[in-house]
Amino acid sequence: MNNLPPESITEKLLQAKRVLLLTHLRPDGDALGSTFGMRAFLRSQGVAAEVLIPCAIPRRYSRMCRDFAVSLSRRELDDFDLVLALDCANEARLGCGEFTPAELREKNFICIDHHRGNSLAAGESWIMPEAASTCQMVMQLISSMELPLVPESATFLLTGMMTDTGCFCFSNTSGESLRAAALTVDAGADIEKIANDIFFSKPLTQLKFEAELIETQLRTVCNGQVAYACVTDELLEKYDFDLREDEGLIDILRGLEGVVIAMLVHHRPDGWRISLRSKDSRFPVVDIARDFGGGGHTMAAGCTIDVPEFAEVERLLLPRFEKLLAGE
Repeated sequence: MNNLPPESITEKLLQAKRVLLLTHLRPDGDALGSTFGMRAFLRSQGVAAEVLIPCAIPRRYSRMCRDFAVSLSRRELDDFDLVLALDCANEARLGCGEFTPAELREKNFICIDHHRGNSLAAGESWIMPEAASTCQMVMQLISSMELPLVPESATFLLTGMMTDTGCFCFSNTSGESLRAAALTVDAGADIEKIANDIFFSKPLTQLKFEAELIETQLRTVCNGQVAYACVTDELLEKYDFDLREDEGLIDILRGLEGVVIAMLVHHRPDGWRISLRSKDSRFPVVDIARDFGGGGHTMAAGCTIDVPEFAEVERLLLPRFEKLLAGE
């Protein structure tokens, strides 16, 4: 993998005739913000750009993210002279439809990402783990070109910055991320639309789902420093809750007074999906996730554990939390 300087990516993007934009499966705000934000920018510069997302996107983003491809034929792929993956750290999560990463590497394949330990192995990459979001990186890239940023692109990029920093409340917020956000606002980002569409438009059924999750599934250990909950199939069925909408759900647990580490668990065909969060930089959770084959960020990580019962998940992870909090 060749870690490109941003200037090299700038040149390649503006020289391309047609660019295909990809991101990770189960896309979140940063994934969607960076891909659609880049698409809007490239189109404003006369570069033909399309987004491929071969999966459903969360309802909260569906009002903003429109007119994208859900599949491509081999012939259609061949029409693109550059493929750009954004916010995707590995092959397993890459939303490339029926194509393999190896096939994409036969083309001009570039990756822009802020995940530490990126293993996507694109032909060329720009990886910046210190960035709070991939949207921040895209904003820095556009800013370095000294080219105008259209309001549509600015709105998408600010969306990703806000979701990945918890509206600039998480510890990954830096002066650089705030300056990048300010540039999007100056360019006409519609912060009111972001707030209403993403943060203040929750269906009543979801509120009821969240209330019952806390009422029936919340557990605390380590003197209240660890809070966790298991999202059961019965609860999902009762409220017809789509797990694609679980972004932000773990923050309810993290928001409890006295909690340092939060864990949200739900069962999938390949095992138990574990989401981990920490709100104290002295107690990073990413190493725990990596030990079970996962990864992520220092304070926000995840993994999948293939064991029969949830009790086994508790047996494996709760002692790890105890040791982490004890400084072991």
